[in-house]
Amino acid sequence: MPRHVVILPYYCEEEVDRYLQIGDWMASHCRLPLDCTFLLAASPRATTSDRLFEAWSRLGCCQHLKCPTQVFGYPAGPTAMYWDAMHHIAENFRGDGFALWFESDMVAVRPDWLDQLSADWDRETQRPLLMGCYVPPVFKFRWLRRKKLLLDPHINGGACYALDFARRMPPEARTGTFDMAIYRHALQGGGAVVTDRIGFSTLSRVRRDVMAGRKCLLHGFMQDKNRFISEAVRPLSAAEQRSRWTLPLRESLEEACQRIRLCFFRRGPAVMLQNLLLAQKRNPVGRLQPDTQPGS
Repeated sequence: MPRHVVILPYYCEEEVDRYLQIGDWMASHCRLPLDCTFLLAASPRATTSDRLFEAWSRLGCCQHLKCPTQVFGYPAGPTAMYWDAMHHIAENFRGDGFALWFESDMVAVRPDWLDQLSADWDRETQRPLLMGCYVPPVFKFRWLRRKKLLLDPHINGGACYALDFARRMPPEARTGTFDMAIYRHALQGGGAVVTDRIGFSTLSRVRRDVMAGRKCLLHGFMQDKNRFISEAVRPLSAAEQRSRWTLPLRESLEEACQRIRLCFFRRGPAVMLQNLLLAQKRNPVGRLQPDTQPGS
């Protein structure tokens, strides 16, 4: 039986189309079959997709899951679907692998993406409860005023979870948006681990992230999702290959531009995203410990 589970949560046909595009890239670039079961988790308002099942069956074992939740809206609906999927996995899968919550604005950009995540998962002497992209506390800086907390520290929800994660979380971890709610509970006993193989990207930097090669899963958080996926899976051109040496310079230039933009724009999703990306650069984290203050 495959070791890992990859959950594909979907709510509409547009998301199915994005998964089909991601699956086409994997079929062309990855060594198949992948060592995982793909759990195709449909919203209670969506029809289970035979197109998705047929396409991703080329990559490995597939199963449908019609989420039973009757909770709708954002973020309560996706959170309820997450717990439906995690309870299903805890009841039906065994072993020391992980369940990856793979959203439709995430894309694999390295052929060995699953092997890389598996290696990071196995590197820990104690099997993790949770492994993913760390989001430090995000502040909004204001002239002549105290900085304002925009986002509490957590590990982003597009992450790897122990197969028995649902059984190991207390009832209070199920209150609120799932990635925020579970963080402090997973942190206890060193159960939360950071990997730099999963990371946020943007339309302005996705081609650089593909060239850099360190991240194997890119998350186009708060982007035009369709365009982001198309940019991420587009083959590298010869000109891009020749420009690899400029990556550090372009990174520094982008960071300077982010700081300048924050001096003029004060509110809205774009401000939060810019602050988040800068906070991640200031606060790289390895293994998290329960007796530390993340991001300090």
